[in-house]
Amino acid sequence: MNLLTLVSAKPESARALELSAGIAARIPGEWTVAAVRRGTPAAEPPPPLGEELGAAARPDLPPGVRILLDAADRMRAAGLLAPCSGIRLREEAHGVSFHLERPAGGHVTFVERFGDLVEELNREIDEHAVDLVVAAFPRRGPLSRFAPLNLPRRFALDLHASFLVARRGGLDSRVVVCADGSPSSHRIFPFLERMLPALDGPIELLCAHRPDSPPEEHRRAARCLNAAAAWLARAGRTATVSRPVGPRRYRVILEAAGADALLVLGESGKHDVHRRTIGTLPLRILPRTDASVLLVKQPAAPDPDWFEAECGPAAP
Repeated sequence: MNLLTLVSAKPESARALELSAGIAARIPGEWTVAAVRRGTPAAEPPPPLGEELGAAARPDLPPGVRILLDAADRMRAAGLLAPCSGIRLREEAHGVSFHLERPAGGHVTFVERFGDLVEELNREIDEHAVDLVVAAFPRRGPLSRFAPLNLPRRFALDLHASFLVARRGGLDSRVVVCADGSPSSHRIFPFLERMLPALDGPIELLCAHRPDSPPEEHRRAARCLNAAAAWLARAGRTATVSRPVGPRRYRVILEAAGADALLVLGESGKHDVHRRTIGTLPLRILPRTDASVLLVKQPAAPDPDWFEAECGPAAP
């Protein structure tokens, strides 16, 4: 699984690094740490490229590189990076990068990019086949959902990869998977299969119903929940199943998840105009929870037969 961790000068970046480190330790793959700044590098003196830069050079380096070096310091203190005497900056199309070695082999790529945050992350995602973006955004409340700087909303609408908003829930926390049998919930399971080695907490399969939900919706949800539980059992994981009822599904999910969980949602397949104007379940949940949220996004819906093939036949 190829990871991209977004860092900034804000203290919550440490939480994104913490969760990323846990994933990288348990699932092999490439790891990139990125800082994105508005503007253009042409507005600053050019950074020294190609020469080894030690600690004495840090105060004169661009702000984004200093943010990356601060992140590297935290990672090295946690044993995630090998000792080094300095860095060598390489020029990129929209910034600079450098590499630092990991103790067990391989390296972490650190990249500073200039431009719009989501656009630059999408370039990095597309160029390096990133599977998961990890970022730490504090809860801002539902009234900010249309604000230009509501980054979780922008990620949900426009990011090209699945993403994890790092808040209070961790990899060892209770994992609450929203599974109601809809196509968006089916998207979760191929990705969850890849994430399972990193998740040590108990797993709960959650389906929130409205009081007036039609019988067919209940049957579809039951089949999904039974099949998912059977699939997890074959993977050596025990899952509990919860089917709470309430007039507003997102409020039922928020109450059931609590503040310390890792909440897993599937990207909505609704039309883009609907998503941007009326909103979707993830867009209602993201600004209202202190739990960490993993939103699974796929370039296309999974093969219709995958869920049945992987999970096997479910009880009626």
